[in-house]
Amino acid sequence: MSLYNVRQVYQWLWDITDPMGVRFYLVAGTDRSLLYDTGFGIGGLAGLVRSLTDLPLTVVLGHGHIDHANGAYQFEKVYLHPSENGLFAEHTDPAFRREVIARYADTGKPYPEGFDADAYIVAPPPELLPLSFGDAFDLGGITVEVIDMGGHTAGSAGLLIREKRVLLDSDAASRHVWLWMEQSLTMGEYIATLRRTLELGFDVYFPAHWQGPLPKSDMEIFLRAALEAQLDNSEPYDRPGGNDQKRYDRPGDGGPYIYRTDGAELVFNARTAKK
Repeated sequence: MSLYNVRQVYQWLWDITDPMGVRFYLVAGTDRSLLYDTGFGIGGLAGLVRSLTDLPLTVVLGHGHIDHANGAYQFEKVYLHPSENGLFAEHTDPAFRREVIARYADTGKPYPEGFDADAYIVAPPPELLPLSFGDAFDLGGITVEVIDMGGHTAGSAGLLIREKRVLLDSDAASRHVWLWMEQSLTMGEYIATLRRTLELGFDVYFPAHWQGPLPKSDMEIFLRAALEAQLDNSEPYDRPGGNDQKRYDRPGDGGPYIYRTDGAELVFNARTAKK
């Protein structure tokens, strides 16, 4: 029994939602396929991908956080920006994997058929291949270009499919963005990212925690939120998970705070508020 939810958005693109609710994407050209992010890794993701396409597969991680990188153990090699390697190592170690298992238990769902929680906790990581901004993957009729979308994390990488005018962006730009963690860049750097992104040739984008496609015009709202957000016009933010989330803080950063406008939410702190 697979607990993944699969939605074929276009003939060449699948939205895959894992049992804990995070989305990632499979892109297929005529010659190759590409998986963008791997979710928490509960269940047989590699087998699911093979059931959708038998084309040779490339795996790319948008960044190194726990909910995007933990399924990477099911693949031999994955691409990741080198600035994310330390974050990947931390978020895929046994301590974080035990957290995933505990969080999954809270959902009340059964494990997918064949899933071994103990083996998952100690599963070795794949080989990390260096991902560079500007890299391009030719899938045959579809070219996937790696885009610098730093902000949420320093090495956050979006994927632009120019032929289809589609952007995949993991957690880089969405209606709720975290810029308050130790690995987050400043508001000024995030603003620069959004401005660069708005110059790209796409009409819709697909984030990891909202169902797409969503319009490019959202990015204008995100930019406005980042330009307007200040400590004195924002509210204290209660971290999901309470004290457990405090490990993402850097001592002395203060906060975090949340700024809301027109459906966009931006979470930041005193350090990352810098314009």
